[in-house]
Amino acid sequence: MALGGHSAEWDEYEWFPCSPARLTLSRPRSSRVGTAPAAGPARSLAEALEAWLREDPTWADRRGERLLLVDLDNLRAGRLRWQGRIAAMTGLAEHFDHVVLAGQHDAVRRARPHLGDIARAAQGVADGSDLADHVLLDAAMALDAPDAHVVVVSNDGIFAQLAERWPVTVLSPDFQALSERLRDAAVRTVDLAALERTAATARRRARRS
Repeated sequence: MALGGHSAEWDEYEWFPCSPARLTLSRPRSSRVGTAPAAGPARSLAEALEAWLREDPTWADRRGERLLLVDLDNLRAGRLRWQGRIAAMTGLAEHFDHVVLAGQHDAVRRARPHLGDIARAAQGVADGSDLADHVLLDAAMALDAPDAHVVVVSNDGIFAQLAERWPVTVLSPDFQALSERLRDAAVRTVDLAALERTAATARRRARRS
């Protein structure tokens, strides 16, 4: 994963055009928790998220089912940063009981070959306002788990309503674009772009040493 090459970091963003279908919650084949710490500072977004799940007090003693909702449209980025983000989502999913991903059709087609066991949980929707958001919300509301904890990978304020039922943690792909409504409703927010920058700095230092 790289962060921008010779161009500005945010110049790498791409947009995807994209038809709806139904989605069911998917349970990853593996749900391991608490793997050994990586040596040295995290050098990828996936490593950084692994360390966060392992060390963050919000998760250390968390009981009940865990639900991961991923808005693939919000993960848009240039090729290398996008690959790093998708790899991070597949690693993150291993810690969850249920995983749901949704996005416009082109975003899902692009991501599915890289999603491994959770590819079946990715739902494509037509190009339209909030369609992927509603797929994710509907899947979450169908979950009968009053003690669940939900992690949302998105910036969209519509997900604030999940906080009426469960504690919600937000992983924001672009903290500056994060809805204030969603930020206020969340018990915790994490800036994914900041984690990417920290990982890039760690890689650069490692190459110099």
